[in-house]
Amino acid sequence: MAEKTSPMNYFQIIIGMILCSFAGTASAGGCEDNIVFDGKGAGQVVFRSTTHTSKGITCSDCHEGRGFSFALFEMKKGSDVISMRKMEVGSSCGYCHDGKKAFSATDNLSCSKCHHK
Repeated sequence: MAEKTSPMNYFQIIIGMILCSFAGTASAGGCEDNIVFDGKGAGQVVFRSTTHTSKGITCSDCHEGRGFSFALFEMKKGSDVISMRKMEVGSSCGYCHDGKKAFSATDNLSCSKCHHK
């Protein structure tokens, strides 16, 4: 029986790809698996790139637009601003984490899936 993919896994992959763009490592042979960044008072966000890549999503899908019609994130460190507002309108993580493809990043019940205090 096939294992069901958890929506949390997709979100973790997207966050990891975002963070790799800040670290400048996505194009240099891969990302660190556990990337932690400040969640601006909501608690740290931990992105696990292997969670997303294990589901078939590659760095180039989000950073170069290979998986979509456009790149969701730049590869250059610091070139993207990630915010909940962007997610609410379907940008950045919200492109997939819309409650249909993966759990909604903006659903109040989902906060702890990404933010850890």
